[in-house]
Amino acid sequence: MRKRYLLFLQLGLLSGFTVGAMAQNEHITPFTGTWNLNLAESKFDPGPPFKAFTLTFTPDGTRKLELIGADGKPLKVTLPWSDGREVHVFATEGMEDATATSKIRGNAFNDTWRQKGKVIERVHGVVSSDRRTLTITVDGPTKQGGAFNNRLQFDRQ
Repeated sequence: MRKRYLLFLQLGLLSGFTVGAMAQNEHITPFTGTWNLNLAESKFDPGPPFKAFTLTFTPDGTRKLELIGADGKPLKVTLPWSDGREVHVFATEGMEDATATSKIRGNAFNDTWRQKGKVIERVHGVVSSDRRTLTITVDGPTKQGGAFNNRLQFDRQ
């Protein structure tokens, strides 16, 4: 009987460690899910705006951006979980040598994106209290030497 008790105790502990290890690989946040850009509620300075933009935060913390630019060209970008560390950004084109540092705190996140060591944009996002709207501001330098300041509003899908 004692051996059986010890076996169940060991199995219980093993199960607990396994569940704990699996939970550490999940990064469920208020952002987790899929968001679509609401063009009517977004502002682009200077424009022109994207034609479409879908943003997905996966349970493992990966962020996926699928955009169609004003020129009609698609762009797919993947950003792994960062938690304050600089990570490599994977993109279909145009973002070679790009990295990002991202930190999520509660219902807000802050990113700094760099390409070849230079800041290309700073991003701040906030999820509304009802978790149905995501507002993101994006600021950075333009290729022409000016600056851009975009305010993007996303609706949860």
